[in-house]
Amino acid sequence: MEYLVALVLQIALSAIICFAAAPIGNALGIMDKPDSLRKLHRGAVPLVGGLAILLPATLIGGGLSYLDGVGLHWVIVPVMTILFVMGMLDDRQHLPPVVRLSVSLVMFSFAIILAPQLALTSLDFGGGTRIDVPPFMGAMLTIISLVGFQYAFNMSDGANGVASGMAMIWALFFAMAGTGTLSMLALLIVAGGAVFLAFNMRGRIFLGDSGAYGISAVMGLLGLAITGQADSSLTNMQLMGLFLLPVIDCLRLIVSRLRAGRAPFSPDREHLHHYLLRWLVSPTRTALAYWSIVAVPNMAGVLVGGVSGFALTVGLTLLMYRFAIARTAAVPAPAVVGGDLR
Repeated sequence: MEYLVALVLQIALSAIICFAAAPIGNALGIMDKPDSLRKLHRGAVPLVGGLAILLPATLIGGGLSYLDGVGLHWVIVPVMTILFVMGMLDDRQHLPPVVRLSVSLVMFSFAIILAPQLALTSLDFGGGTRIDVPPFMGAMLTIISLVGFQYAFNMSDGANGVASGMAMIWALFFAMAGTGTLSMLALLIVAGGAVFLAFNMRGRIFLGDSGAYGISAVMGLLGLAITGQADSSLTNMQLMGLFLLPVIDCLRLIVSRLRAGRAPFSPDREHLHHYLLRWLVSPTRTALAYWSIVAVPNMAGVLVGGVSGFALTVGLTLLMYRFAIARTAAVPAPAVVGGDLR
């Protein structure tokens, strides 16, 4: 019963924040204005989507964690909060990449120090197949992976619904694989994300860097926590498969920018969601296509399981990704496209 009440509260509070997004965004100074270059939406849009999803989830999740005696919530929350605030400052005044990278590195290191059980001790493919990793190497690999994943997720947030819907898919996998309060925390993200999505797809609210940094921190740490549960059906290599698509796109962009003599984090309109928008035109169809490239390979991989399942997830993701890029590579960027482009 308490979980049902928690979900209803999440939906209600997220809706209130979404309805009040414009005054909140104005008060915080985080209104996204079109620039006729990359941001082609109409009028200033509040960047408070992360607040609408994460603030209720933090408060409600805190109550559930206290009642159930789950201490990990108090590791995730401070890390998420600092990174959320950093993202909000970036929304306001565009922090240098080295500053954002440094803060992310420090905060994820802080998380692994406080909760060493989150660090990788092996690469677990499921079905009894695992590769052991030395403790120090596992901790370093975990921190670097979390930082890289956060940047990849932030770069995927450039078309309505893409990043938030992807996070909802991940959270659904977490909820089905995990148990107890951690599973419920994932469902809170799904509920809040659904409310945000209803407003976001109409261009009334955006996730913002605050939301991208905050949600990616929660997804990364919560995913590791759930894979670490004794009765979890999700392995850490399946978690890697879930996060694979934005990471692939991020790596492609970094390489292509370096080859062109540009900074690796310089903005452009060559992300996967830009390619899909050129092809499909509609932001809704673009989001659905993007979600499919995340959901289909991972559902197939989980059903097969083990090393074969992981290989299937990677192979299908790369195949679908390659097809989407090749299908639209020759399509010129449109003069005007609905939705938020970054």
